Order: sequence, then structure tokens, then C-alpha cells
Amino acid sequence: MSAALAGLVLIAVELIRSLPALMRVQRTGTSDGVSGLSLGVLAGTGLGWLALAVLVQSWWVLAANILWIVIHAFLCREVARTGARKRRDIVLAGAGSAVVLALATFGARFFMPVQDALGLMLGVSTLFYAIPAAYEGLASASTRGLSLLALGVNTLEGSIYFLAGIAVLSIAEAGDPVFGFAFFGVVSIASNGVRFVRVAYRRIKGLDQDLSPAAATAAEARP
Repeated sequence: MSAALAGLVLIAVELIRSLPALMRVQRTGTSDGVSGLSLGVLAGTGLGWLALAVLVQSWWVLAANILWIVIHAFLCREVARTGARKRRDIVLAGAGSAVVLALATFGARFFMPVQDALGLMLGVSTLFYAIPAAYEGLASASTRGLSLLALGVNTLEGSIYFLAGIAVLSIAEAGDPVFGFAFFGVVSIASNGVRFVRVAYRRIKGLDQDLSPAAATAAEARP
């Protein structure tokens, strides 16, 4: 697949996954099943993903990431409006992850090229996004804030990043393997896949629709 075609597919996937996630929270007025910690970590590491795309000269990934950052900012705002706990999680996780990523990358570059150091740190940071996201999506009493379409496309996007990371898809000019992309792809597939299954089951059974407003409020207020 050519770099241009793969890049256009990636941008289309970014739109199809990001907009439904945002619109779901806006439409339902709830963020049930959405992790504020995950949103914060993603926001805090966003500039790192842009920097990595520049370093590996993957202009299509850069364009897709810029698009994602803009939509993600709106999603963070909408989720923050649904509860004080998630608002706090987003702010603290965002600031903390940005500082840790910068310090860790600076330290790691003394032992490896800056591209590899940044890719390694971003790969590790993916765990701090994926694990809380999976936990919240599986443990929450309701999943009304999660978009089934977004979860499915997230899994597809993870596959694209994985294939790009192992240089099967050429979306970086150099065409070399990129650890950060590959690791992100594997973790994204796992995290989104399990949530997709649970949300699909609850949608089919109509379980989220049966959740009373009082129960939804109680679920959101859990520590």
C-alpha cells in the first residue's frame, strides 16, 4: 500500500473513531464507561506523538494526530463537564503525563537516539492509557458514554499503527520499523477489543437503556 493511500485511510479512520466518541458523550450527556485518567494521559502525551511523527518523517501520521488532538480536546471538555472526579482526573493525568514523558525522554536519550527514546516512552505511556480505559469500560455499571463505532474503529486504527510500526504499511518516509507505533497498536487492539465486546453485548441486551438516572448518577460518583 502506498504511503499516500495508507495515510488517507488513517485520517479517515481518525475521523470515524474520534467524532462518534465525542458525539456520544454530547448526545447522552454522560461519560459512563469513559476513563478520565485515559483521556488525561492521551492529552498529556499528544505533543510527543506529534514530535515522533516529525522525527520519523511520517507526515500522514502527523496530520492524523493533529486532527485527533483537536477532537480529543473537545472530548476532554465534554467529559469534564459530566463530573468533578473525571474533570480532576483529566487535569492531573494530563499535566503529570506531559511532565513525566518529557523528563523520561530527556533521560533516555543519553542511552539511545532521541527517536528511539521518544518512541519507547510513548510506548510505555500507552499502558497508562489502555489499562484505565479497559478497567473503566469493564467495571462501570453503565457504558452509555462509550461509542460502539468508536471502539470498533479504534481497534482497526490499532491494527494500522501496528502494521506501520513493523514496516508492513509504509506511512513513514524512511520505511523503518517504529517501536512506538507498533506497541501502541498492540495495546490499542487489546484495550478496545474487550470494551467493544462488552458494549456490544449491553447494546444488544438493552442494559444501558434500563439504567435509571439515579443509578447512573451513583455509578458516576464512585471513587
